[in-house]
Amino acid sequence: MDNFTQQFNAINNWAEQAHQSGWINQSQLDELKRIELQTADDLFAQGSQRPLIVALFGGTGAGKSSLLNRLAGESIATVGVERPTSHEVTLYLHQAYQLGDLPQDLPTEKIKIQYHNDDQRKLIAWLDMPDIDSTETKNRQLVEAWLPYIDWLVYVMTPERYQDDIGWRFLQQRSHRHHWLFVLNHWDEASLEQLEDLRNKLIQEKFTDPVILRTSCITPVVEDDFQELEQTINNALEKHGLDLLKQIGLQARLDDLKNQINQYKKILGTEKQWEQAHKQWTVTTSETLNSIQTILNTQSDFVNQTLLQDSTTSFNLFRKQATEKNLPGVEKISSKLWSHRIETLFEDLTHQIENQLQSQHLPARPFGTRLENWRGKLQNTFNATLDTALTTAIAKPGNTLQRASWKLMRWLSGLLPLAAAGWVITHVVQRFYTSTQGTEEFLGSNFAVHSALLIGLSWFIPWLIKRQLQPSVIAAARKGIKSGIQQTIKTLATQLENIWDSTREEQQKLITLLEDRN
Repeated sequence: MDNFTQQFNAINNWAEQAHQSGWINQSQLDELKRIELQTADDLFAQGSQRPLIVALFGGTGAGKSSLLNRLAGESIATVGVERPTSHEVTLYLHQAYQLGDLPQDLPTEKIKIQYHNDDQRKLIAWLDMPDIDSTETKNRQLVEAWLPYIDWLVYVMTPERYQDDIGWRFLQQRSHRHHWLFVLNHWDEASLEQLEDLRNKLIQEKFTDPVILRTSCITPVVEDDFQELEQTINNALEKHGLDLLKQIGLQARLDDLKNQINQYKKILGTEKQWEQAHKQWTVTTSETLNSIQTILNTQSDFVNQTLLQDSTTSFNLFRKQATEKNLPGVEKISSKLWSHRIETLFEDLTHQIENQLQSQHLPARPFGTRLENWRGKLQNTFNATLDTALTTAIAKPGNTLQRASWKLMRWLSGLLPLAAAGWVITHVVQRFYTSTQGTEEFLGSNFAVHSALLIGLSWFIPWLIKRQLQPSVIAAARKGIKSGIQQTIKTLATQLENIWDSTREEQQKLITLLEDRN
């Protein structure tokens, strides 16, 4: 039992963790809680030294109380005329055994304990249970509360009611948890044909080789199998011992725990289910992101025609502060690009993913939580990516060759006029000196005109070429917006795949932990 308790606690801790992270819901968690932890040992002060708990079940008027009185040799169970006849549990127990503190889930106000000193009946504690086919729900609840503490079930039927007695169906699901005996009471009113019919009926209902005993509680007593009722159970105790009989209940609990583990594995999904779901995930996210990129690109054309057309100044191309003063802010551009339609598409994507997971019978809640957090950060992600793309594009407008040529012309537009002026000054000085020597004439107006033209052209030509080569801030901004949109879609695609990977990794860890506890 200690091994079962340890295993149950381990699975329970796993289930609590899986529930908190959304892999199993509350009802699936409650399925584990319904696995019975109680045993008959819990009823006694010394659980290791206790009698075998044998319960008498049956439908209304089956004669359980009369049968218990006959077993006890005295009137210990109430025999009434009202229906249902029993509203309480009667426990017939040897005085050598002392009950401990009864478990809280037992309705102790509905129990009647009768002690005896008959050593021949010392090893067996008899329970007279309420009618389980009663219309009163309290009777059914009382039976359910006691079932986990019972080792052996004796089901009592009557010749006139065994055909339509539905009470035992309530207990049939517990056929693997207990030993069973079937008693056909009021045997004085039955026939051998009814006995054989009952046997065939039980075999059809998956009770292999059922033991059916005949009893009658009338006076005078007719010939029946009453003596075999106690003897059958006593023989089992002598042959197998209480520990082996108790092992049936323990094995049933272990089987329930194993079945629940397998059920949790099924809930977490198979590799084939996850592979199919990932294919759907990839197609769905790709199609949605492509649609969003198309919308953003269309919106960017509108931005180019409205916001950027007023940004005509393109001085100091390589000075970021100057260019920023002539362009709208990123928030203003983003507000024009990021529309309610895009928010709706992302919301639809979340719902579509969850529906596809559910169609594959996989948990959707772990994904839903992550996708909800992801959706809350979408516009911030877009703003940050757009800001980076715009800053990069505006800082380096045009291509590398264009920027290098523009820098060269800018340098030449200042250097060439200085070189031309230097040549003119040098030539004037030299001519002045030779003229004073009488070897040449002074320079005239023609030289002055040509000198001015030379200096002017040496400035104008590089300036004109530089102006033609000058990269456009507007074109750079447009390129930055396009790049920002593209980078945003790539970033979102990566984030979605990371959501899948992290959720799948969490699922695989849960599977591993579950297998370790199996």
